[in-house]
Amino acid sequence: MKILMVHPHDLWYDPWTIRILELARGVQRRGHQVQLCHMPRKEQPNHAPIRRPEDGDPPIHALQPRQQHVIPNSRLLATLAKECDLIHLQKSFASVSLPLLWIARRLNKPLHYDWDDHETAIARQVEPRFFARLQLAVYETWLPHFATTISYASQALKTRALRCGFPSERLYPIPVGADTERFHPALRDKSILAGYGLDPEAVTVLYLGQLEGAAHASRLVEAAPLVLERASKIQFLFAGGGEQLEALRQQAQTSPARDALKIAGYIPYEKVPGIVGAADICVACFDDDEASQAKSPLKIAEYLAAGKAIVASRVGEAPWMVEGCGEVVPPQNAAALADGILRYALDQEKRQRDGEKARQRALDYFTWERGTETLMHAYLQTQPSPR
Repeated sequence: MKILMVHPHDLWYDPWTIRILELARGVQRRGHQVQLCHMPRKEQPNHAPIRRPEDGDPPIHALQPRQQHVIPNSRLLATLAKECDLIHLQKSFASVSLPLLWIARRLNKPLHYDWDDHETAIARQVEPRFFARLQLAVYETWLPHFATTISYASQALKTRALRCGFPSERLYPIPVGADTERFHPALRDKSILAGYGLDPEAVTVLYLGQLEGAAHASRLVEAAPLVLERASKIQFLFAGGGEQLEALRQQAQTSPARDALKIAGYIPYEKVPGIVGAADICVACFDDDEASQAKSPLKIAEYLAAGKAIVASRVGEAPWMVEGCGEVVPPQNAAALADGILRYALDQEKRQRDGEKARQRALDYFTWERGTETLMHAYLQTQPSPR
C-alpha cells in the first residue's frame, strides 16, 4: 500500500508532530510505502530542533509555510497523491485540509483523518484572530463528512465524530504512544538534576511538557507551598518551553515555595528521558475544559513508560491512562493536587509499586506500535474488497 501522510506543522520543532512521525515509521516498517509532508515554521525558534530525521525515515517533503505558496503546495500534494492509494491527514488546519479535500475528490482517493485534538477549543485559548478561529472551527466540523475513516485520540473526540454523523464502524481508537526504549525504568541517574541547580538527594516532582494551549503547569506552582508545609526536602522541576513560560516564571518568583521551584524551560530532546528518569513523582495537571477533555496527553504516556509514580487530574483520558497505577485528583484544586503528591512523597514503597504497574500499563496500551496496528486496520477498510 502507498500512503501520503500530511501534517500542517513542523516535524522538527513542534512536539505534537511526534504522533504522525512515529505512525509513519510504523507503517513503513510493515512494508508499506509512505510519503510524509509537513509545514516548517515561518521562522525557526531560538532553540535547537526538538528532533532530527533518522536513518530509514520515510521520504519527507517540506511544504511552504506562507499563504502565497498555496498553489505550489497544492501541486506538490497532488503529484504525491497521484501515486498513493490513500491520503492520511492529521489536524484540520485549512493550509493543508483545503487542498487535500480537493485532491482526494478530484483523484478519487480515500481520506483517513487522524483526529488527535479539539483544535477549535485550543484556538479559543491561544488564537486572537476571530476569522482564524472561525475557519478552524468550520474545517474541524466538516472534515468528518469527507473522511473515509477516522482515528481518534480520546473518547471526547469519538463523541464529536458521532455527533457529526460519522459511522461508528469506521472509527478507530489510537491514543498517544511512547517510545518504550527511550523512556525506560532503568534510566534513574539523579546526578543530571545537579545541572539544573537541584539536589539529587531530594524528592523531585516533575512537570514535563510544552507550555502552550491547554497546558496548566501553574496549578503545580499553586500546590507546591501546600506540599512543603507538610514535608521537607521536596523540589519541583518544570521542563518545557512555550508562550506560557515567562508567566510561569513570574508566578514562581512570587510563590512562597520559590526556592524549591526550578523552571528549566526548553529541554533538548535527547535529555528528556533522563530528566523523566531522574524524577520521583511526575505530574499531569489539567483544568476541566474542552481542550483538556479531548487530549490524550503525551506526557502521561512517557511517564508510564518510564515507570514513574504519577499524579494526574481527573480530566478526559487521564484517569483511564493511569488506571490502577497512579493518583487521580480533582482538577483546579491545589489542595487535592498537593495531597496526591504527598501520598507518593511520603511513601517510597508506593512509588516503586505503582511505578512498576505504570511501566506495564504503557506496554499494554500506550506504544506507537500498538497505534500503528490499529491504523493499519483503518487503512484496510478504505481499500476495495478483492473480487
